[in-house]
Amino acid sequence: SRRELWDFVRRRWRLLAFSEALFLAAFFAFLAIRYLNPDLWHPYRGGEKPMELAYLNAVFRSTVMPPYDPWFAGGYLNYYYWGYFVVASLMRVAAIVPTVAFNLAVPLFFALTVTGAFSLGYNFAAGVKQAGTRRREARTTDSAQSGGKFKLPPVVCGLTAAVFTAAIGNLDGIVQLSQGVWARAVDGTAWTGFDFWRSSRMIPPLDSFEPPALAFWLPDFIPGVAGSSWHITEFPFFTFLFADLHAHMMVIPFTLLALGLGLCLVVGLRNRSRTWLVCTALALAVALGSLWAINSWDYPSYLILTAGLVFLAVLYSRGTPRYKLLLFAGLTAGILVVSLLSFWPFHQYYETFNSGLDPSRWRTPVDRFLGIHGLFLFIIATYLLVTTWRDLAVLLRIVAGRTGASLEYRWLRLAAVPMIIAAVLLAVLGYWNAVLLCGLLLLVMVAGWRVLLHPHPGRPYESVVLVMVAMAALIVIGVDFVTVEGDIGRMNTLFKYYLEVWVFLAIVGGYMLWRLASVWLPSLRPAPAAMWTFLLVLLIGCSLIYVVMGARVRVNDRFAELPPTLDGTAYMTVAEHWEREQLFPLKWDREAILWLQDNVEGSPVVMEAHMEQYRWGGRIANYTGLPTVLGWPWHQTQQRHGYREQIDDRAADIKRAYETIDSGEAMEFMKQYGVSYVIVGELERLNYRETGLAKFEYMAEAGILTKVYENEGTAIFRREFP
Repeated sequence: SRRELWDFVRRRWRLLAFSEALFLAAFFAFLAIRYLNPDLWHPYRGGEKPMELAYLNAVFRSTVMPPYDPWFAGGYLNYYYWGYFVVASLMRVAAIVPTVAFNLAVPLFFALTVTGAFSLGYNFAAGVKQAGTRRREARTTDSAQSGGKFKLPPVVCGLTAAVFTAAIGNLDGIVQLSQGVWARAVDGTAWTGFDFWRSSRMIPPLDSFEPPALAFWLPDFIPGVAGSSWHITEFPFFTFLFADLHAHMMVIPFTLLALGLGLCLVVGLRNRSRTWLVCTALALAVALGSLWAINSWDYPSYLILTAGLVFLAVLYSRGTPRYKLLLFAGLTAGILVVSLLSFWPFHQYYETFNSGLDPSRWRTPVDRFLGIHGLFLFIIATYLLVTTWRDLAVLLRIVAGRTGASLEYRWLRLAAVPMIIAAVLLAVLGYWNAVLLCGLLLLVMVAGWRVLLHPHPGRPYESVVLVMVAMAALIVIGVDFVTVEGDIGRMNTLFKYYLEVWVFLAIVGGYMLWRLASVWLPSLRPAPAAMWTFLLVLLIGCSLIYVVMGARVRVNDRFAELPPTLDGTAYMTVAEHWEREQLFPLKWDREAILWLQDNVEGSPVVMEAHMEQYRWGGRIANYTGLPTVLGWPWHQTQQRHGYREQIDDRAADIKRAYETIDSGEAMEFMKQYGVSYVIVGELERLNYRETGLAKFEYMAEAGILTKVYENEGTAIFRREFP
């Protein structure tokens, strides 16, 4: 296909250059943010960077797969670690220090997200525009569905999708500003300032509920879900701004890749060769399989979405119904099998716990849901109403019995009546968010029926868009009814799946806004056009408040005042930390960490102080990647739930090894866990008795240990093996 490829480059070189420029602009924009605040820990908002840095370092150091677990010496990573493997591979090629590479990886994934969303938005618009050029003479029932001239180029759609996906916030920004103005004007109190963190917690802690109407299916008590549930409502810009190099961040570009390949399959299956079909299906399967290895939460929903896209591709292909059914079954099964086999070594060692579902006791309040997705819902609802209002009016008259149903409307009524009944039942039960989304699904159903009933060249693109809206609505309804077994309330369930919903609605919102602005809005009279445009601009402006103010607050939220840098450990040179009501400097630990990085080869086990999660404990393992006996206990409990008693055993063993005055007992512990290096620093002195720590000096004098490093605050002892 060399000629075809060269012809594509000659015709589209401006688009290719623009895409590269967009990637670089997005990368350097977020690199500037990381440059202004590169700290890889904070005593209050450190997030999970210590875990992520530890895992990244461990993958970087590992010589075998699966990588060893830096927080569970002797074990391997029972975690979806493949995102770290991608970053570590780039680190190897470029020879970049991990604590700097971490701050380069965040802008990388941001730029990949921006360009991935741009590509999807652009292709939706370009495909529909090209199809519209071929069907201008076709009759349509409404202006937004017409194939007339589009006044805006597809690049605008791509940029809108990119901004909506990665560079916009929810509506909490305007809420915070309004509260600040109200407090000053009415209450006479000073505004404490913008809180970039609270916008990621739009849903407050909700108490469990047991409505009598649900008594037939909701048990009186479900372990792990009683009481209140905290909720995380992150959106991509917050995720990148907070800069935790976590699985839910790294997976976003790969989900966009899977969406793009799914769109490719839907659009191309009808006219392309079998070789093309095999190559595209294989690429889609590998992209889908990578989601499990990067962030397993995304695999089930994207598997369902992929099956839906395969169905659309087969539906629009040529052949008899029997052939299409066999093709759908074969493609779906093949993609599923290849998605698993392509990462089979990962699956062989990956243990899952609590993989079932529990009934949820929590419902998302409608106002909070609108506060999260209000902008997208405004655009999507407008588009769907514009494209379906005539059919919807006929349908409602038919359902109300005011008119008869033609043959084509009978099928629509057959599908719509159960949806209306479900909405009424949900309203009775108090699931108002689900009622709202049932209304959205009804609009999607009518729009989809119209697309299928009136074939035209652009319908594959429009069908994919509608499937994405339906998938988003079903996910939101689903998390109001079920939660993943073993979750903290439904915190992670809502967190992971609302991020998926954001991506779906953002891309669809960008496409539908382009359609409305290109065809529908110019056809309106000045007054309604101005009113709708005012509401749109207001919502976009309110959503951009977080981007401006949140970024400003975040870059100033440093552990210590330092010049800009990309070194994630720079803060340790001047930072002082309170632990157990005592203040101590971190620079001595930093110097010890640098010595270990420079002088220790391989992956020998290190013994250091053990503390609860989100504390300074585990700092040696975090910054060097050398395995420690035990890191953050709760994360290890989650990943080793089947034998979680070992977590408490190891914590007790570490305490005993540090506090015992018996050198022989300490040596037995070190042999049991294969400890090669013992750390005695400020943190150990705060957590363990001095009488126990003193024995390491005696062991060094006796030749059992060797003191290989010492500064004013931290000493490192090496165990001498026979």
